[in-house]
Amino acid sequence: MSFLSLGLKPEIQRALTAIGYVTPTPIQLAVIPKIQAGKDILANAETGTGKTAAFALPLIEMITSADDSSDHEGGIDANPLTVLIMTPTRELAIQIEQNIVQFSQFLPIKSVAVYGGASIRPQLTAISQGVNILVATPGRLFDIVGQHDLSLASVKYLVIDEADRMLDLGFVKDIEKVKRLINRDHQTMMFSATFSDEIKLLADDMLISPEHINVATTTTAATVTQLAYQVDQRRKAELLSELIGKHNWQQVMVFTSRKETADHLQKELSLDGIKSAVFHGDKSQGARNKALEEFKSGKLRVLVATDLAARGLDIQALPRVINFELPEEPEDYVHRIGRTGRAGLAGEAISLVSPQEQECLEAIEAVIQQRLVLTSIAGYEQGAPLPARYRELASDPTKTKQVKKHARPNRNNRSGQFDKDSAKPQRHGKYSKKK
Repeated sequence: MSFLSLGLKPEIQRALTAIGYVTPTPIQLAVIPKIQAGKDILANAETGTGKTAAFALPLIEMITSADDSSDHEGGIDANPLTVLIMTPTRELAIQIEQNIVQFSQFLPIKSVAVYGGASIRPQLTAISQGVNILVATPGRLFDIVGQHDLSLASVKYLVIDEADRMLDLGFVKDIEKVKRLINRDHQTMMFSATFSDEIKLLADDMLISPEHINVATTTTAATVTQLAYQVDQRRKAELLSELIGKHNWQQVMVFTSRKETADHLQKELSLDGIKSAVFHGDKSQGARNKALEEFKSGKLRVLVATDLAARGLDIQALPRVINFELPEEPEDYVHRIGRTGRAGLAGEAISLVSPQEQECLEAIEAVIQQRLVLTSIAGYEQGAPLPARYRELASDPTKTKQVKKHARPNRNNRSGQFDKDSAKPQRHGKYSKKK
């Protein structure tokens, strides 16, 4: 089945052809007709399934069709903020808006992304020139609404993307406030990677007789080969460097559970001569953008990231993802390895598993309904004697503070003691998880 069957405008069909979209994904086939019919939507869809196009294409169609019927001269009205898309992270806001630009390239649609961590002035200027579709993170949206008098009264279509992540980050009250500020007669679309009880409760409050659409399977793509290596926690960084060097890997995304771990690991890789950068919430937007662009262009071999990068980042033909630490939430494993093996291409996902992470591994296996067989790399087997430097560190902890920038056998800073427990936002109120 092609996009022609969905009855989209010729200009949209032309744009899809230009960017290589031929066959709709399951989420697009399920969602687009429902949005066109004016239904509120609660859709369960993981990243990488094409959900941005699932909501963006029909909304572009609908707002341009409404404009055609109202006989505006010169195309879209100069100030009809009609669509508001709320998303939890800056990267996802940027990516969604870039996709909208592609989908509407042959139509007079104006879209703007607003997000924190960047200057507000260019964003305000873009809005003042007229905007039809606004993609926003909650904090920056309310900065503009509260301090710069942006009215949302003309918004008739509200999209809440990554609703489960929104809930995790404590944005529920922001979503509720937006509902009070937009046009009373509006249509709401909520997308979530999980269908938890909290999400269902939120949907009951936000949506009117919604269509429930579930195309998520919580399984991993068949194009991704999954491997798991058992290794002493202290030797993970050493093994990672060895794998990268031995196999001459040129583009590797490495996931950690904590920002501190990411920073520490990046320093370790640098000492081994491996060009890398970190990507997490403590980095400025400029630093994150630079790291991502250098990684995409091949200037960096490794991007060390927290789960901030597990959703929303689309890196074409990324060959490999490595879990330096297993995620605390087993569903995040699916999101992490979903960065590779996209668009039908082959990918590889490797997990470095310490004995202390056995329960995390079992939880992941339950979610993906697949067993990950633990194997060992020669020299890193369980019970293998630790190199002398580790025994020295155990007998003299003060040596962990010594950093020598020369060959690995002489380095004394490889304690490998990375804290695994990442700080997560606390949920409060009626959407909190039941203990």
